[in-house]
Amino acid sequence: MVIAKEILSDIKEQYEKANRLVEEESRSDPSTDPFRSHYKARDVLHDLKKQLEDQLVSVQACEDDGGQDDLCYRSLLAFVCRDLGRIYVYTEEQPEGEKFLKQCLDLVTPLKKKSVGIIPYVGAINELSIVLGTKEKFQEALDMLLEAEKGYEEFKASGFTPLAISDIFNPPEEGLDTETAGTNELESLYTLVCFYLAQMYGHLGDPEKSASCCHSTLHRQLQFKSYDAIDFALNTATLSQFYIGEERFREARHHLAAATLIMAEYEEHMFKPEMSDHQRQEVAETFKHRYADVARCWAKYGLYLLQTSKLRLLRDENEDSKRLEKALRLLQLAEAQKSRFPNLDVTACENRISCEYCLTFDDAKLVFHFVNEWLDIAKDYYKAENEATEYSKIIQDYAEAYEQIAFFEESPENQAKMQKRRAKYLEDLLELLDPIFYLKICRECWYGAGTAHAAVLDVRLDIVREKSSPAPDDIKKVNQSCLKAIKHFESYVKSYLGKPPSEEWRPNMDVEEQKHMLYAHFHIGRIYYKMISAHPMLQLENLTNCLEYYKKFIDGCEQHKEAAEPLHGEMGVVREMLQLLPLKISQVKARLN
Repeated sequence: MVIAKEILSDIKEQYEKANRLVEEESRSDPSTDPFRSHYKARDVLHDLKKQLEDQLVSVQACEDDGGQDDLCYRSLLAFVCRDLGRIYVYTEEQPEGEKFLKQCLDLVTPLKKKSVGIIPYVGAINELSIVLGTKEKFQEALDMLLEAEKGYEEFKASGFTPLAISDIFNPPEEGLDTETAGTNELESLYTLVCFYLAQMYGHLGDPEKSASCCHSTLHRQLQFKSYDAIDFALNTATLSQFYIGEERFREARHHLAAATLIMAEYEEHMFKPEMSDHQRQEVAETFKHRYADVARCWAKYGLYLLQTSKLRLLRDENEDSKRLEKALRLLQLAEAQKSRFPNLDVTACENRISCEYCLTFDDAKLVFHFVNEWLDIAKDYYKAENEATEYSKIIQDYAEAYEQIAFFEESPENQAKMQKRRAKYLEDLLELLDPIFYLKICRECWYGAGTAHAAVLDVRLDIVREKSSPAPDDIKKVNQSCLKAIKHFESYVKSYLGKPPSEEWRPNMDVEEQKHMLYAHFHIGRIYYKMISAHPMLQLENLTNCLEYYKKFIDGCEQHKEAAEPLHGEMGVVREMLQLLPLKISQVKARLN
């Protein structure tokens, strides 16, 4: 590059003036004129663009150094067009911004394999992908980003050193060590390419590739130490939730362990000597808040591990399916190595919790206690008086932990105790929340508490059946469980009905809500039938209520066929009961007469 020092110095001065307006002076812009500094910077860049275009025409007319000046001017012009495009997009003038970004690409696409071209090329594509994303042109944005990725990989393979605009202004022959400016900027730009690829794959419905690009982004942030500790931890913990949903517990655990380690390292030096007391309080509050969020992700990991372990044990697996699962696990183990942070030693954190399915109560108990430890940390931050919704979700997670561990417990009496603890968490929450404001959560609690008491009921009925003459206290406990379960299920049902005396279901219920509504009617009918009473009048009342809810269940199944699809077994039982119940009711009435 042999541009005269005087010309290069003048270009540098104008470019840095525009950059200073955007990066520094814009912070002081009044709310009534939020783009004032950006408009000024835009004017400076327009003048610079005109100057560079004139210089380029002049150089192309009499090039005598093999094209080096031409390359340099084209690169500088591309940087200016890129920055103009950024500013127009920022000032909400997207069509004009898109025009300048495309002009930048036109200038440097032929130069993308050269040191002066790769940075504006990748940078312009990143900016354009944002514009295309806002216009929901996700496939077009993805295609461009893949071209940027290809350009980056080809350039890296060439062994050339990328040049940032600061490298052009201060070339190495002037004795200034500027090589790392371009190198670092290119790596930073490619990290953004990975990030934007993740967004586009997500929008296009490819979560696997989106997660892979997210991991690449995080891995590169660690590699080049270009991350904010809190943001990195949150993003890594959030990515773990994808792996949890895919039952890839090894990768999920690794990402959560990485998030925890980064948070722990940050905690050691988050306070700076120059901080005021107020600043220290703010930093501590942010840390506690985000650590609580990571804790909740750990709890979700444990809960899902328990849940999938339960479902796996419930499946009727033959030898072929077991061999297939073993092969799949080996494949996942190989894939897991690609989704790790090799420079982080998280072994100690990973060793605290298994990533294998639970097979016994002892396995499940370790996960259960692990979940409760993290929920305690989360609950320490999220308080009912300040964060009622988040606090409620944490309490519901405690309840779910008891629901899951009860499956692995072999003792029926202990199962009942665990289900009672589950119900207690949900009932305490119902005492706290006003259904007017928290109806969705209340519905979840009503249904959960109803199923918990129904589970306790089944255990108590088994105890009664085992005795030839059950004690009155045993019968009393059965009926108490019945009444508690019915109370919660009826509250759930009423929340979906119109104003009394209407029995119509609310419109616009989704299929999942309809299915739970049908299940609630089934449970209520079933529980009324199980109530124990020696008095014919009470027997008649219970049988009549059972008949009423079973009829509503069948009517609901006929009206909501899609929701009723999984309930064929229950429908068969209820149809048989609808034939039996009138006979039983007639017999009780005859005894009364």
